[in-house]
Amino acid sequence: MEIRSYPRDFFLHRVWRYEPGEHVSFLAPTGGGKTHLANQLLAVTSSEHLQALSLVMKPRDQTARKFAKSSGHRIVRSWPVPPGAEFWRTKKPSGYVLWPRHRFDPDIDDAAHYQVFRTAVLDSYKKGKRILFADEVYSLARELRIERELVTVWTKGRSMECGLWGATQRPWGAPQQMYSQAEHLFLSYSPDTRDHDRYGEIGGIDPKLVANAVKQLPRYWWLYIRRSDRVMCVVQK
Repeated sequence: MEIRSYPRDFFLHRVWRYEPGEHVSFLAPTGGGKTHLANQLLAVTSSEHLQALSLVMKPRDQTARKFAKSSGHRIVRSWPVPPGAEFWRTKKPSGYVLWPRHRFDPDIDDAAHYQVFRTAVLDSYKKGKRILFADEVYSLARELRIERELVTVWTKGRSMECGLWGATQRPWGAPQQMYSQAEHLFLSYSPDTRDHDRYGEIGGIDPKLVANAVKQLPRYWWLYIRRSDRVMCVVQK
């Protein structure tokens, strides 16, 4: 089966289409370009009427800072945004970057960030009409232990028009719902056979075909899968 290939800009503006509540998954090793691709998609998808909320776990993240500046998404340290904090704005931003402060003490930071991120996930689920971007699903689920909340959004969030966009560098350790519930998947090359085994959990798609296609991808290229109509293509750098 021949899989068509598209330049990144053409894909973003001519191929990509998104409906509120659809889940998106990005799977790639460290340095594979997950955050960059997700930010490009957020830039063309989020709006005043479908706001994005990006969850940033790192104490320093130049990619997140540059994205917030270029997209107009506002960096906030807690959630929800304090009342009156945006009285001066003429219109709502198209999104927020939730970036809690770090004390550089794992016990203190984990406890504080658990509360902040859990509140943000549940608030997004309750209110809907939002894109929730979890930049490192493995850490949120396994280290901060909010897997149950993420799974709730994956399994029930679509009806609330709350789409969970999840990225991870450890596909073998991410919750199974990251594969089974996502409408859109972006997969990059990975040498880890455990990652390939997870492709069998992408419903309606031949895992052998997926694994073979992913093995041939250059760095920063992606195999894109839209599950509802079994569309596949390659997104170039």
